[in-house]
Amino acid sequence: MFPNKKFRRVFYIFFFMLAAQSQAQDYSFLPKTIRTNIEYQNRGEYEAALDFNLRSLKSYKEKKDPEGIATVYTNMGNMLFILSKYKESLRYLDRAKGELIENNNPLLNGRLYIEYGKNYTSLGLFKQSNAMFDKALQYINKIPNQKQKIYYLNANYSWKRINFLELRQMDSLRSIEKKSLQLKSNILVYTRKADYFIANKIHLDSAEYYLNKALSNNTATDTIDMAVTWFSYGDLHTVKKDHQKALEYYLKSLKVLEKIKQNESVIVAYDSISNAYKALNDTQKSNEYLRKYSDLNNKIKKEEKAAVNVVVDKLLQEEKKEKEEEGRRLYLLVAIIVIVSLILIYFIRKAYLSKQKKKDQLIEKQSQETQKLKVQVNKSFDQIVELAESGSPFFLTRFKEVYHEFYEKLNSHHSDLTDYDLRLCAYIRLNLNAKEIAQYENITLRAVEARKYRLKKKLELPSETDLTKWILDL
Repeated sequence: MFPNKKFRRVFYIFFFMLAAQSQAQDYSFLPKTIRTNIEYQNRGEYEAALDFNLRSLKSYKEKKDPEGIATVYTNMGNMLFILSKYKESLRYLDRAKGELIENNNPLLNGRLYIEYGKNYTSLGLFKQSNAMFDKALQYINKIPNQKQKIYYLNANYSWKRINFLELRQMDSLRSIEKKSLQLKSNILVYTRKADYFIANKIHLDSAEYYLNKALSNNTATDTIDMAVTWFSYGDLHTVKKDHQKALEYYLKSLKVLEKIKQNESVIVAYDSISNAYKALNDTQKSNEYLRKYSDLNNKIKKEEKAAVNVVVDKLLQEEKKEKEEEGRRLYLLVAIIVIVSLILIYFIRKAYLSKQKKKDQLIEKQSQETQKLKVQVNKSFDQIVELAESGSPFFLTRFKEVYHEFYEKLNSHHSDLTDYDLRLCAYIRLNLNAKEIAQYENITLRAVEARKYRLKKKLELPSETDLTKWILDL
């Protein structure tokens, strides 16, 4: 009995994974980090694969190598995908994408988007998955190494075929199958074409033609390719109701699968063999293989659960360690900033205080000089006033010496002033009042005001201008 629709989807996805692994018996054409990761996973050594990737990641981070870091993150995304941890897988793929933002390496980017596509297919997001595979193709077609290019084209086409099958886009399905056949590097392309006819119970002659084509292109008898092809022969004869012939092919397939330790494939074979014996009314054998199926399925689930727990726990520990390390680096950075800031503040303050000290010293010096000058001016002022009070003929001469700048400005304003006029200007500049001027000149107060009036006119000052203020401001 051929698997129902739901099981058939799992069947196609699962057997593509076998196909992807069988594209090369060795992976020498792939970069070492990718190759080693695949080899560990093919042996089911997920913990060893994780340890290898974590060591590689540490090394790449120390070297500050974004391509190496992106490769490891994609490896981790691939491993978590195999363990059906899609959420965690996508998180690591996002990290890889972050490392490749400004990097157009075709191999790394092509592989990254294939992993995105695989996750979306497994989540039932077939259209979104095809968008990822289309993006992957843009990079894969630019890969210079021909073996690498064919390897990832096979992977891309095989997964897109699953999407087209689920979306029932038959024209696209036939187109992608044609492209796969043109690669001539994977005999399972023929097998998958046959599987489509077998699953839909149509064109069984065509199905047999493609299975014969697959066999004729495979010289080895103990490969996954051959095991899958024989398994499809078994399905073909199941549909034809030739259960004895179907059983023979299932047993041949099982022999290879057990030899190469493909336990996930073996349980599918056990189930089909049990159904074949049941159709042949051999209840004892049917139950025997049903028990084998049940025992191995439980064992695989237990091992997978343990592997998932180990991998996820280690990743969580690694993330915690990484966050703690980032925290320490942040604290260190903050401490360095604080220390540098304090040092800068110290030197800035020291420079400021030194500058302020020099400024204060300069102000003090200027103050001392000003005070000294003031003392000198006051002394000269008293001397000039004494000369004025005594009516000394040297009064005006001394005034011109002490108030030389004032005299020059006054003379430039009006050069025809008499000594008589200059004496009155000098009295006013010395801030003497009218009574003092009258006393020193031995005239009346009215005479003082009259002389001021005549001087103002002579200086041609406007009527609204105050003579005293004008002279003091000069």
